[in-house]
Amino acid sequence: MSARPLPDGFEPYAWASTTQEIAARNGIPVAQVIRFDANVPPLPGVPQVPLGESFARLNEYPEGTYRELREAAAEYVGVEAAQVVPGAGADGLIGLAARAFLGPGRRACVSRPTYPLYAIASRIEGAEVIAEPAGADLVWICNPNNPTGELVDPDEIASLARSHPDAAVVVDEAYFEYGGASVVPLIRKTPNLIAIRTLSKAFGLAALRVGYAVASPEIARELDQRRDPAPIAEPAARIGAAALRNPRLDAEETVAERERMRHTLIAAGWDVAESYTNFVLVRTTEPIADPLEAQGLVVRRFPGAIRITVRLPAENDVILSALGATVEPASTRSALVRRTTAETALRVSLDLDGQGRARVATGVGFLDHLLTLFAFHGGLDLDLLAGGDLDVDEHHTVEDVLAALGDGVAEALDGRAGVTRYGSATVPMDEARATAAVDLVRRPHAEVALAFSGERVGGLAVTLLPHALERFAMQAGLTLHLDATGEDDHHVAEAAFKALGRALREACARDGAPTGSTKGVL
Repeated sequence: MSARPLPDGFEPYAWASTTQEIAARNGIPVAQVIRFDANVPPLPGVPQVPLGESFARLNEYPEGTYRELREAAAEYVGVEAAQVVPGAGADGLIGLAARAFLGPGRRACVSRPTYPLYAIASRIEGAEVIAEPAGADLVWICNPNNPTGELVDPDEIASLARSHPDAAVVVDEAYFEYGGASVVPLIRKTPNLIAIRTLSKAFGLAALRVGYAVASPEIARELDQRRDPAPIAEPAARIGAAALRNPRLDAEETVAERERMRHTLIAAGWDVAESYTNFVLVRTTEPIADPLEAQGLVVRRFPGAIRITVRLPAENDVILSALGATVEPASTRSALVRRTTAETALRVSLDLDGQGRARVATGVGFLDHLLTLFAFHGGLDLDLLAGGDLDVDEHHTVEDVLAALGDGVAEALDGRAGVTRYGSATVPMDEARATAAVDLVRRPHAEVALAFSGERVGGLAVTLLPHALERFAMQAGLTLHLDATGEDDHHVAEAAFKALGRALREACARDGAPTGSTKGVL
């Protein structure tokens, strides 16, 4: 038995090295690696549906028509639900379009440089890949384009489609939310246009593999007949539908940060293309990717260029500085703390002006849970990665993580001008209750009283938490009064971190007025 032969010279899609592999080959801690190469947001989107309801039916197949997802996508883009075709991310829909319109003896137009999957999917179907649209059965267009970042006027694309009425013109709009221009409104009068969208980029849901195509009702039916019976898992489809119904995006902030990065690099003498995406392309023949990676700064390599994804401002400042640029302040309050000791290695990236998103991995599961709650209730974005001597115990990891988190808060606050300064919150958690009060004065002090009845909760020694929270307050340069009581130690700890997050959020809020002290210094 043999598989259908692939074309001569065929190369499959090549995945990037893992973070662990990059750290190992450069002899650096995993926590030092920052990925600027993936074109996804630095933090995940926050699901807006109860996950338990979806996971309670894991033994059942998804509802195959994906009615809820179709209707949500249709409302988001302004078309009828019959024009929407669900798929496993943009990649799944690229494969579906190739299956529908290509085969042996057919031709696909791919203009380079662009996303390599177009040529791969075309060749898998046995089609010839050509560089010009004349004679093509399918024309692939990435708009805005990856990796160049350029944006073509949708009217130009529609004109191209009208001049080749026998070809399907598939427009990959993965970066639409950053570019703001779409062919979707032109589909009604140009029925050979097909738009592909994804929730992997601006929505921050790449791991869910949720995408959708928008086409004329006739072409949508053709695609539907050829798609897999259930390409999207039911929990992913529900999360995707909720995200489309109530988009919580920070595309404007990303665009502003992208432009700050671009202008900073240009001022430093680099050749940086104009971009309408969440990345910048630096055109250079200098071998700079390896030296950057040796510092843990991973970029995407192309012939004559590197591509840098926009991350949190403080992280972007690190790679800008590594490229010799003079960094101008960002509009948001962010910080990056990287620390390696004999016991731990960690990285804390945070943005005080965030959306409560968190990615926390310390090796101590309950600590991860508490810090995720802290970020959510504090309204800050937090990316925290740590590795330590957990084979001994969790003491060093817990203390160092909270200390570094405090350092990050202090760095993000910078001059502290114009903040509310004071914040307080009381949080009930079933039978438990916690009260927190914060003063951002630069005379740190901490009074932490957490009433635990046992020795451990969630695999964590509870005696570590009061001391670690005190370290947080000292490093953050703030006054903290925090107490929590209850019968369930889990609830006591959760309530304490929620209350701390809410009090800090209130204290850090910008009120636009100078924040002072009767002693003359904050």
